[in-house]
Amino acid sequence: MLFRVAKQSICVQSRARSTIAATNINVKVNNGHNLNDKSAQFAKQMQTEWRTARDFKELPGPSRWQMWRGFQKNGEYYHLDLFELMLHYRQLYGDIFLLPGLFGMPSNVVTFSIDSFEKIFRTEGQWPVRTGADPVLHYREKRKDGFFKDCMGLMDNGEQWARLRSAVNPILMQQRNTVLYLEPLQRVNQQFIDNIRKIRDPISLEVPGTFHNNINHLTFESVATIVLDKDIGLIRNADESPDAKKLFDNIRIFMRSFFELGMKPSLYKYISTPTYSRFSQVMDEIFDICSMYVNEAVKRIENTPKDTQKGHPSMLEQLLKIDHKFAIVMAMDMLMGGVDTTSSAIAGLLFNLAKNPEKQQKLRDEILAKLSHPDQQFTMNDMKSLPYLRACIKESLRLYPIVFGNLRATGADVVLDGYRIPKGTRIMMNSNLLLTEECYYPRAKEYLPERWLRRQEDDFTKSLIAKDLSPFIYLPFGFGPRMCAGKRIVEMEMELTVANLVRNFYIEYNYSTENAFKCQWVNMPVLPLNFKFTDVKY
Repeated sequence: MLFRVAKQSICVQSRARSTIAATNINVKVNNGHNLNDKSAQFAKQMQTEWRTARDFKELPGPSRWQMWRGFQKNGEYYHLDLFELMLHYRQLYGDIFLLPGLFGMPSNVVTFSIDSFEKIFRTEGQWPVRTGADPVLHYREKRKDGFFKDCMGLMDNGEQWARLRSAVNPILMQQRNTVLYLEPLQRVNQQFIDNIRKIRDPISLEVPGTFHNNINHLTFESVATIVLDKDIGLIRNADESPDAKKLFDNIRIFMRSFFELGMKPSLYKYISTPTYSRFSQVMDEIFDICSMYVNEAVKRIENTPKDTQKGHPSMLEQLLKIDHKFAIVMAMDMLMGGVDTTSSAIAGLLFNLAKNPEKQQKLRDEILAKLSHPDQQFTMNDMKSLPYLRACIKESLRLYPIVFGNLRATGADVVLDGYRIPKGTRIMMNSNLLLTEECYYPRAKEYLPERWLRRQEDDFTKSLIAKDLSPFIYLPFGFGPRMCAGKRIVEMEMELTVANLVRNFYIEYNYSTENAFKCQWVNMPVLPLNFKFTDVKY
């Protein structure tokens, strides 16, 4: 079992935890100072602040009745997405407020304060508690066969999470493993490029408004290539891959249900509501299909002669060496967490490049300077030397963030904005809702990748980011020990996809992009994605 394997490597765990803790403290800020400089100050200030702070019960916020009534049909919150809801509350209550839990759901303190973000991250401890996954954890706890009893996955908390994260970090976060997926991801990318040429209108060169499904197929196939070690064929022909299509459809339903159960008032912890029944059914099917794929991979690996096996084991093979169950759970978690999120990021980047043709051309020039022939494949050295590509992605994630911010439970008694917040209180940090405010990013509504390039003394980019801006406002992949485990893979996937699209096509979007996204945990595009793709002539 996984726990037996994990106990054998307790020294590795300790080193990993120390590394994680060091990462948490020793991140460099924009102006070059070490974050550790202030850490000791917090301990000294804690007691004084606590004595003079206002009581937790004095936090402003809606009542339970207002919450329940507001989410009912035709209520004031019913049609609001998560971004709109948070901004609505901020208008009413300010930068900190309490959202009371209903029907056994936990209460959440919501903050828009960068100083509060810093305090929470600095005091989160070695096993930070990330909240928000209650529906998934509830399902896994209640599953009748007890499959998840000793392996709840990366959505879990506490010591069990630490063991899993310690086991997976060397596999997911090391550069040498990322290199393994350059070639298979490029193969998936080429299928995507070919698919665009197949589905676009021959006259207008526009793809159908349902193009978001095609992007989802791309990201799904990319994750599956890595965690299932298999080309499942969704991009080429979804109808020929019924199991893959069913898995894909269920993950879409999962995302919608997850928001309904995780944010809106629900009795699902007491009775099986219709939404939870559907959610549970979908989770069962995701489990069954992922198990089938992993078991197929085991047989395939076992039947492959050793002298023909790849020099370095795939990610799935490395996960299987830890534990068979762990491999299944990781496949589920990465598919559930890495498909819609990456798809939304790619859609936002396409909007930005289409509406800023001069930036798109600047990016194309950078890419074509490295790969002048359409059949050339990217190498890792190529990927490392494309600074404008990375700047384009960072700027797009600022304008179209994937989620609203970060979720935690406080790791100590802290004072936030003058209020006592006890240890263990759930916190919603709305950092991403601040990214388009002028005080942090001048010309905040403009798409200016240059703001992320290395600054020169006479460079106008010096004025595009506020002086001494806190590093805790822009955290697209989270922070510290609970940073997104798939960060390296997602970055490579996005960089390859965008680079290949720009070197193959001039991208246009001849429609308004106003209110392009709606946030239900993940920021999802709601406009028809009728992008125009015109071939680049070599």
